[in-house]
Amino acid sequence: MSYSVIDKPNSAVFDSERLLAFSNFLKKGTCEFESTVLGGSMGKALPPGSIIRVRFANDVNLETGQVVTYVATDRIVAHRLVKMATSRGDRYVITCGDGTVCPDAPMPVSAVIGILTEIRNNGVWRPVPPPQLRSFGFRLMAYLFSRVVLIALCLDPRFSNWVAARIVETRTMAVRGVEFVKHCARRNSPTQPVPRS
Repeated sequence: MSYSVIDKPNSAVFDSERLLAFSNFLKKGTCEFESTVLGGSMGKALPPGSIIRVRFANDVNLETGQVVTYVATDRIVAHRLVKMATSRGDRYVITCGDGTVCPDAPMPVSAVIGILTEIRNNGVWRPVPPPQLRSFGFRLMAYLFSRVVLIALCLDPRFSNWVAARIVETRTMAVRGVEFVKHCARRNSPTQPVPRS
């Protein structure tokens, strides 16, 4: 699964704890930073290579539908906020890329760095677009998967991480299975003889 990640400065070792501590300091002001999108999981909303502008923000400014950046274990991810929830006294965000039905593992609100405010593509800055219109089936699957992860989060945060990982694995296997069947069907389809003139 690809992520809409932003680049790591100087390709240095990614230190998520230091980055979070630094971002918590910057959340007290109105600071912003710019970076480049590497992955394609946000679809047309954040195409790879786009420059994004992120405003540091604390959890009171977070709203469903915003594109937020958060610190994962080894990268910074930019995905749309689907739901905020509380489990065992801690607050979590559930996010999902616009181009996938699989939600991310819930992240503590403290892992969120900020909110995307603008995107630059072809040299022009513009607001972050809303999610593109998807088919009913796509929206239904995304909703169901996010609800399953939310229910698992209410039971136990570690269990919800496990559930989210299994959803991604199952989807990946299903996509590969469909591609394999299509490939076999193309290989075994009778070819039409070329008429001779």
